[in-house]
Amino acid sequence: MQVHKAGRGQGPREARRGGILRTVLLVLLLMLIVVLAYLLLPFGYQRVVLLGSDASADGVSRSDTIVVAKAGGGMLAVPRDTLVEIPGAGEDKINVAFATGGPELTVDTLEILTELPIRSYVVVHFDGVQDIVNALDGITLEVEEPIEVGIGGRLVSIPAGTQTLDGFEALAYVRYRGGPTADIGRIGRQQRFLQELAREATSPAKLPRLPATALAVWRNVDTNMNPLQAARFAVQMRLAGSVEAEIYPGTPQYIDGISYWVPDREAGRRVVDRTVR
Repeated sequence: MQVHKAGRGQGPREARRGGILRTVLLVLLLMLIVVLAYLLLPFGYQRVVLLGSDASADGVSRSDTIVVAKAGGGMLAVPRDTLVEIPGAGEDKINVAFATGGPELTVDTLEILTELPIRSYVVVHFDGVQDIVNALDGITLEVEEPIEVGIGGRLVSIPAGTQTLDGFEALAYVRYRGGPTADIGRIGRQQRFLQELAREATSPAKLPRLPATALAVWRNVDTNMNPLQAARFAVQMRLAGSVEAEIYPGTPQYIDGISYWVPDREAGRRVVDRTVR
């Protein structure tokens, strides 16, 4: 009786095919390793400033939302009235940095405040929130308290609880400043919105919406990251799941009749360590 063992009795053609298959599999494995290393290993600049920009009637653009996010880490929201040292402009509210020198000066200012290198930024134009969320076919959020706010001459009412918001409702959600916590409460809503937006935009269930979403983002977002860097950051944030988000600590104070959020530097260092260091 003749016994054949695996790998024995192959002709030259079969051997060549087997060698080619092994080479292809090895190349694919190496590519997978490289991709995973690029996505997961902590090299390069991992922190990004997320800015929500609004334009007033006089055309001056201001940063209404200021969040430092770390891939695989947490999120640090900085109130727009935070009193900071702006390079070349002296002490002022941090949103003045955006009006004076755009996102680049805002990043420089935040690097001084956090004592960390950041470099990268993403600017989301507020009117673009509506466009992006509609491209995603809505966004699901946990609304902690009922919201009623006028936007563009329309009254928007959003009940408390888990709600799927369309683009216009999402815009009202991130702009709403009512309630007992006013601007600080809005910061919390904006953090939740950004986290959920990143989660849903990278969800397999939203894959059919990807072309429309990418086009909406292209129209309404400015960044100094290239597409590969931006995609990497988005994937890392998605893999991190629910991340810790905190507000830079401070106290509201009036100085010369102007309202500021005066930062607590010592407590701020501890919050920076917990979230984005």
